[in-house]
Amino acid sequence: MSGTDHGGLELSAGMRGKGTYLLELECIRGLAILLVYLFHVWGITFGRHQGGVSFGLGYVLGGNTGVTLFFVLSGFLLSLPWWRAAAEGAAAPSVRNYALARVLRIVPLYLVAVLIAAIVTGKWEVALQAALFQFVGFDMFPFSVVWWTLATEFQFYVLLPLCALALWRGGLARVLCFGALVVWLGWYLSTFVLPGPDGPIRSYWVTKSVFGRLPAFLMGVIAAGVYLRLCDRPQRITGILVTAGIVTAWLVLGGVLGEAVRIGESKAEWAWHLHHSYEALLWTAIILLLLLGRPRFAAVLVNRPMALLGKLSYSLYLIHVPVLFYLIYPIKTPMEEAYIGSWYAYVLPVAALLLSVGLSYVTYRLIELPFLNLKHRIPL
Repeated sequence: MSGTDHGGLELSAGMRGKGTYLLELECIRGLAILLVYLFHVWGITFGRHQGGVSFGLGYVLGGNTGVTLFFVLSGFLLSLPWWRAAAEGAAAPSVRNYALARVLRIVPLYLVAVLIAAIVTGKWEVALQAALFQFVGFDMFPFSVVWWTLATEFQFYVLLPLCALALWRGGLARVLCFGALVVWLGWYLSTFVLPGPDGPIRSYWVTKSVFGRLPAFLMGVIAAGVYLRLCDRPQRITGILVTAGIVTAWLVLGGVLGEAVRIGESKAEWAWHLHHSYEALLWTAIILLLLLGRPRFAAVLVNRPMALLGKLSYSLYLIHVPVLFYLIYPIKTPMEEAYIGSWYAYVLPVAALLLSVGLSYVTYRLIELPFLNLKHRIPL
């Protein structure tokens, strides 16, 4: 599955040599963006939904779990160099090179997206805040709908090397790191667990920040350590057990998403914020089982189309909401309620997906790939 793709879309672009590209994770990234896309398709087409849902529909209405999956993947992939260096007894990865690699990976395309949003909306002051990875919410709708996740990712990018170096050096630095973790855990429990389901909504930003979503990143970090310890050992888990484990995790995840949808997206952020942690735990289990075992249905997920979708996922993530909005709303608004029962409600999301993929391919080739090639040359 590695090698050169037609048109220059290399699956291993930006990788640092043989053995660093994990096809399974690229495909899982493709799954994550599909879930997010379906979530926004439903929201733009039908609006918010409350009440019980079927199992399958739960993955659509709860498709924002794809964001949680992205966070788990970030924790996994970004911590791998630190785990590898520790396992090999090598020097700690360069923080300078780590920071430069992060900038090359996310900043160029993001700044282009912010610039386009500023030109269209005229909100240059908000655009400046967004460019500095501040939380801007829906202030530059529809472009800024997904930007909060990049602000959260950026916070994790800063936190990871600080914690890794503290643990690396040991002594007082390690004590302070564990102390900070205990303080965070106390804050997390007091904010999201102890107040109960009717606890006050102190800040919407808190539910979206790295402090509210840290469990997903941490589970990804832990999964990376487990993977490195087990990946070179003889196969100990049979395909049947791996398949059973993934199916079980998938079923439980569907139940978690269905319950979150029943509560309501906004209310669940405070009444049951722990559902994000449950999602992260289940995604972590699925990732590890997929990497360490050989599930019988792996080809359903691990294939070239899903890998290519994963490769385009960053561009798709930034592009798909504006495409959906500007393609659907000019037709939906005049039709009002008649739109939901019309063929437009089904054809336009498909057209929006094809258009989003096409535009993503262009932005990947023109913006992402050149900077990925620069990133490829930076040693960690």
